[in-house]
Formats: sequence, structure tokens, C-alpha cells
Amino acid sequence: MVTGIIKNKIDKIWTDIWAGGITNPLTVIEQITYLMFIRSLDEKELEQEEFANLTGETPDYIFPQSEIGQSMRWSKFKNMDSREIFDIISQRVFPAVKRMKYGKLPDFNEKGEIMEIPERDTEKQMQTAFTKYMDNAVFVIPNPQVLQKIITGLEDLYEHDISELDMQGDLYEYMLGKLSTAGQNGQFRTPKHIREMMVELIAPTPDDLICDKIVPRLIQFTFKIPLISGLFQDIRPTRSYFFVFSLIAGFYLWVQL
Repeated sequence: MVTGIIKNKIDKIWTDIWAGGITNPLTVIEQITYLMFIRSLDEKELEQEEFANLTGETPDYIFPQSEIGQSMRWSKFKNMDSREIFDIISQRVFPAVKRMKYGKLPDFNEKGEIMEIPERDTEKQMQTAFTKYMDNAVFVIPNPQVLQKIITGLEDLYEHDISELDMQGDLYEYMLGKLSTAGQNGQFRTPKHIREMMVELIAPTPDDLICDKIVPRLIQFTFKIPLISGLFQDIRPTRSYFFVFSLIAGFYLWVQL
């Protein structure tokens, strides 16, 4: 549930973007969603690192392990100077996200040029939706000051108000509620208790391939992983993955149990 405090913080972020000259509501939602996705990638990486520390296994990292690659992580740049943040996101993070393949971000060479991830013929079709969705994506935050306000606002929201909560869909619904065309932009999400029931009814195994065609954003699906893991407390395969795929947003990710 989106409380008054959460609404006020979202409205503050929205106002900061409008004050920066972005007045199209769809563009505002788009830019906020990009930043939320960038933050979620770092959250997933932190989980991967914690899992590796506990098990001693080497996970498939999302971010390159180079100095430049690690500098693209939200936790690394969020407290930097506003100009540094702007340069990192506009010149590294956003271009890398647009060329993300197979759940990995590409690295940059010494000249600052992006290094494309090689194609995998067996998985080329899986890339189609993500590539098409991000092909026309544009980072339009106008200046470092506005970007820093957005990042500060989102970080405060996540850390103090929605930490450990399944609120991504609710936030998206609230933002869409600001549009007169909200009913045409996918605000009808499946409630959490219904989604949990669906997982329990299907009872997937660690060897199953999951293709969820109705999830509007990948982030909404990640809540299922703890539930699925709970079905197999005595089983933790080293090379079994659930492939989570969203046709609507095109975001995808290999999620290791």
C-alpha cells in the first residue's frame, strides 16, 4: 500500500524532474523506471556476492569486475559529487544497460569505448524483446543537479520506506495514476497474494524454465524466488536457474537459487 509519506516522496521526485524541464508525464515515469532498474541491478549483485561468500561458489556477476565496471554500481556512485554521478550514468551505466545481454553488462576498454558482449546463437531469440525495448531508450535527465535529487529521493524512499517490501508495482501504479491514460498503460497488476498462490499451485522445480508473459516488469517477479526456494530447502543445485522473462518490459535476468 502506498502511504501518504511514500506518495509525498514520489511527488517530490516528480516535481524535481518537472522543475528540470521534463514535463511529459510518460517521460518522467520512463526516466524514474530506468533509474529504479539500475538500482535493482546493484541490489541483485549484492545478493550474488552474499551468496558467494556463504557458499564459496563463483556466481555469474551482472557487473564487470573491472574498476570501470564496478564504478557503474548504484552503491558505488550514489554518494559521489553530482557531476561525477551524471557522467557515470550518462556515459557508462545507461549505454551499458542498453547493450546488456544474457543478464550481464558490457565492460569498457582503456579508451572508454564499450566492449560488446558476443552473441550466443542458442539464446539470440531470448534477447529480442529486451533489445527492441531498449533500442529507443534515451537518458534525458538535463543536468547533474536534477539527477542527484532524483537519486537522493529514490535512495531515501527505498532505504526508509519500502525496504524489504513488495512495493514496486504499487509505486508504478501510483505514478500511472497521474496520467489520464493510466488504464491503457498497464496499471492492472496481479496482487501479491494471488501471485503467491500461483507459485504454490504450479510448484515449479529447480529444473523448470519459467516464461511469465504478463509480468509488466521483471522486478515484480523476483519476490517468487524466496518462495520457490522454500519449496526446496534441502536442494540447492549449483547450475540450475530460473529464467525470468517479461515480454512487456523486456527486462530479463538469470536468477540463481
